[in-house]
Amino acid sequence: MNGALLIRKEPGVSSFGVVDALKTQLIKIKGIKPKDLPKLGHGGTLDPFATGLLMVCIGRGVKLARYFLGSRKEYEGLMKFGETTVPGDPTSPISESTNVLPESIEPMQDLARRLTLQPYLQIPPMHSAKKVNGKPLYELAREGIEIERDPKLCHLFKFEILSFEKPYARFRVRCSSGTYIRTLAQDFGKLLGSLALLETLDRTGSGAFSVANAWSLGQMREATEANTPWNELPNFIPFDRMLESYSRADASDEEAQAIYQGRQNALFSILKRATHCEEAEDIVTVYHRDQLIAIARRENNIWGLERVFVRS
Repeated sequence: MNGALLIRKEPGVSSFGVVDALKTQLIKIKGIKPKDLPKLGHGGTLDPFATGLLMVCIGRGVKLARYFLGSRKEYEGLMKFGETTVPGDPTSPISESTNVLPESIEPMQDLARRLTLQPYLQIPPMHSAKKVNGKPLYELAREGIEIERDPKLCHLFKFEILSFEKPYARFRVRCSSGTYIRTLAQDFGKLLGSLALLETLDRTGSGAFSVANAWSLGQMREATEANTPWNELPNFIPFDRMLESYSRADASDEEAQAIYQGRQNALFSILKRATHCEEAEDIVTVYHRDQLIAIARRENNIWGLERVFVRS
């Protein structure tokens, strides 16, 4: 069972909590011993208050989790203007407030559009999983420690204000990996001369996959109780399909053999046939007979094999 499950995360549970819940289902319902559990890991953290698509990688699929961490994400949510909190979400007490609110939707839509026209520098929040010297920032924040953080270059590929009814604005955004939507809401409020926090957040897409095809933990439990194998569920993505959002090149029999032998020069002819994809210009997935056999990465304008996968 190698691949990924599309899970619809509910509010109040952490991303690791979802993984632990699936492990518990296998142990308590299927009777699998903890030492015999398949490897499980998620492909992109969602805050406990947030909902939506969480990729849970299984078996060999865990080797591809890092590529989901780097994939583009899509969200819908609600911003509240006039007040904010330290983390920028509704899980903490109000830290600042103002009577200045946006008057209409038009300036908000214009600002959102302008933010998509150039890169967006964002300072990661202290209440985040980003690590500094091996320690997550949220652990330092819990100790009352705040350190200087370097801004990160983010990209908003699409940012739309869908509706506005004081003090709430509903939005949709498609962004680069590592963009903190809580911080985006706070920055957006400041740019409008107000304050804002992220009231709700729902991840609707990750890479090529949509929350529309995801299952809840309750549905997973029912399927497990019915003895339905996870790799037969409609929300299961096989290993060879997990990176469909990346550029792809197909290798011939001879080229595949060269890849397995670690011969880097085989990439020269293979990459000439790569399909273009906007997900990541510096990564190409290599297939042979529809089986994912390798991942190539470009560094300093030189292509090389980053991962080679054994035949399944």
